[in-house]
Amino acid sequence: MRFLLLAPLLLSSAASSAIAQVVPITFPAAGGIVDVREYGAVPDDEGDDTAAIQAALDAYPNGNRIVYLPPGVFVVRDTLRWPAGDGGGNAQKRTILQGAGETLSILRLPENTAGFNDGGKPKPLLWTGSAPAQRFRNAVRDLTIEVGPRNSGAIGLQFNASNQGTIRHLTIRAAEGSGKIGLDLGHCDEIGPLLVRHLTVTGFEIGISTKWPVNSNTFEHVLLSNQRRLGWWNYHQMVFVRDLISENRVPSIFNEKDSWGTVTLLGAHLHAINPDGNTPAIHNQRQMYLRNVEILGYRLAVNHDDKGRDKGDIGPPGLIAEDTSHKNVRSLFREVGDGTFAQSGEVPHLPVKETPVVPWGDPAKEWANLLDFGADATGAADASAALQKAIDSGAKTIYLPAGANFLFSTTVEIRGPVQRLIGLEGRFTAEGEPVWRLVDGRHPQKLPDAPIVVIERMTNQSGGAEILVRHGSARTLVISSATGFAVEGIGKGDLFLDDLCGHLNRLAPGQSAWCRQLNSEREGLKCRNAGGKLWILGLKTEKTGTLIETTAGGITEVNGVFLYSNSGWNAGEPAFTVADATLNLFGVNERNFNRQPVTLWVRERQGAETRELAEMPWIYLGR
Repeated sequence: MRFLLLAPLLLSSAASSAIAQVVPITFPAAGGIVDVREYGAVPDDEGDDTAAIQAALDAYPNGNRIVYLPPGVFVVRDTLRWPAGDGGGNAQKRTILQGAGETLSILRLPENTAGFNDGGKPKPLLWTGSAPAQRFRNAVRDLTIEVGPRNSGAIGLQFNASNQGTIRHLTIRAAEGSGKIGLDLGHCDEIGPLLVRHLTVTGFEIGISTKWPVNSNTFEHVLLSNQRRLGWWNYHQMVFVRDLISENRVPSIFNEKDSWGTVTLLGAHLHAINPDGNTPAIHNQRQMYLRNVEILGYRLAVNHDDKGRDKGDIGPPGLIAEDTSHKNVRSLFREVGDGTFAQSGEVPHLPVKETPVVPWGDPAKEWANLLDFGADATGAADASAALQKAIDSGAKTIYLPAGANFLFSTTVEIRGPVQRLIGLEGRFTAEGEPVWRLVDGRHPQKLPDAPIVVIERMTNQSGGAEILVRHGSARTLVISSATGFAVEGIGKGDLFLDDLCGHLNRLAPGQSAWCRQLNSEREGLKCRNAGGKLWILGLKTEKTGTLIETTAGGITEVNGVFLYSNSGWNAGEPAFTVADATLNLFGVNERNFNRQPVTLWVRERQGAETRELAEMPWIYLGR
């Protein structure tokens, strides 16, 4: 079904990526942060900082370390590379390049730099690794990459992360006529899953490149402008995007033919500036799902064609309320036929909330080191009691310093004024059945509870064991950039899971959850919605077992699914189950290379009747 309406300009939060960072992001002295100045880098002196920054990157290969760029301009004249370490699967992982703020810390490639000035020989300024998919926890945060004039071969960032990895608050800009690709996520295979949030790309021949058939890329709040050829070029990859702004004279998106590439795009504003009369806003040659996409200035909104076969163009510009390029909408309990979403012509969607943030605070005054409360940095003894003491101390932020490995094996209550538990890329090991419980009104000194609690930047290195985070509170909980957590929502407060390699064990009635880039890889059931409201942007799974079970009147909406069934799939096991509840899926993808793909996609029961769907649904609409 195609809805095309004229509408006023959509408001977007993508532009917030460009808001100046007034107060620099800093870290505590005991946090184990790797400051590039300690290796000889000098900001704002116009000297070459390449060797010094590379030495800082190489100091802790694959070591879960934050390499910090303080405020200032750092001149780079050659590619900065993630450290190889021991090589193979141990290379180019667990390295975080962290600036003091998106507008404060700048990596600058000078004008006409040798090696970057040949458009026929592209070369990256920053490179974070190649295949295979072992690039766990890589990140680039809070800085700007700047390409000077006459560097036609320069690629701003070739990024690679696996399972959990992120780009946050990054600007990549090139001088007029300079630059090949801004963000390159197609330089090798097996990139992702990962989360890109608050990205600005200005200039370059191509703004963003995404390629190859695994492992999916999730984006939110992206601004593209002044590209010379394409805003975004996708080939083979599954990309799930919310809140894209494109200001260009060229096509905003090209989803190339002869591939498995799919695009799921929600809430976009694509604005043409002096385009050629034949230029479409979107040129799509494969699968695409669009919702609330506003297009202005282009003569043709969307050119849908697949290997030369017209799939029904969309034009003139305006608001595309909902559209799918291919007529493969499936449903078991409502009439859906020939590209029509529903009999009523409307599809209900869950409301979307932005992930909340808490103030960074002054690390010298408001942060507490877990080691100061008696925690064992070697992981030989349980650190749960020390964590409880730190939480009850009244500190707003508790941090796990880099280089330490903490053991957690018993229950901890998250209470009182603590608002952030952060690993400065520190690690933990889970043994037994450790539980972190978010509770209300239980601080021993009656200190008030923080309204929002964030658990972030933590790595579980224990393999199968997880920490269970039990959200039984009326407060808001955010878990971000973390691995090895299972989550249980049994309270009333909102839940946000961002860039999480873990699982949603249960979402209870009356609770809502918003997930961005959720990677779940355990055997058996991955996520259970037992009466709540669950919204997901980008779900990637491996191993056999139902992806999501929705029951008891729950509502689940997933925008972008990548099921990597390469280990095979158990015959007769449903990928999704529904019982007296609602499931809506948009942009479902599977990759299977061993000839044992999913054979049962949905088992849905409404009342006394059960129906099953064996054919893979690109879009599935429940009750």
